[in-house]
Amino acid sequence: MSKAFTSEETEDTSVSGRPPQRAARGQERPITPEGHRALVDALQRLETEDRAELHAMPAGAERDEAKRRLEAKDAMLSATLESVRVVKPPEVDDGIVRFGSTVTLRWSDGRKQTVRLVGPDEADVKVGRLSIEAPLARSLLDATQGTTIEIERPRGVEEAVLELVRSS
Repeated sequence: MSKAFTSEETEDTSVSGRPPQRAARGQERPITPEGHRALVDALQRLETEDRAELHAMPAGAERDEAKRRLEAKDAMLSATLESVRVVKPPEVDDGIVRFGSTVTLRWSDGRKQTVRLVGPDEADVKVGRLSIEAPLARSLLDATQGTTIEIERPRGVEEAVLELVRSS
């Protein structure tokens, strides 16, 4: 990265993790019941275990910094929880891709990929949770088994066949 985009004089004091995106007025971001439970659990752990560790630290600059990070993380989790709406997966497994569906794709190069369409606050591609806002997820919405989708990638257009759709 170019030195023009970094600063060695000032410490990065941003909260680790992604701050919640602002939803448009009157709108909330979707989240699965499991994603909501994970956020609630993280906030509870922060309030109990992390606060206990903080209080056990000796007074000083290190404790002050840990307290600042804990309060910032608390604010981020609280703001996220206030701006999400729990969306339950469809009760009927009708084979149509919707929010919360788990799909298996067979790409034109033969590889298979299984992803679950989730809210942006719980997305993690490394474990197969794809944000509903991602281009791939948007192209999958309302598709059915056997549908061929095309995704434009930097290296060109790729095709995938939707092999399996499950409501999760």
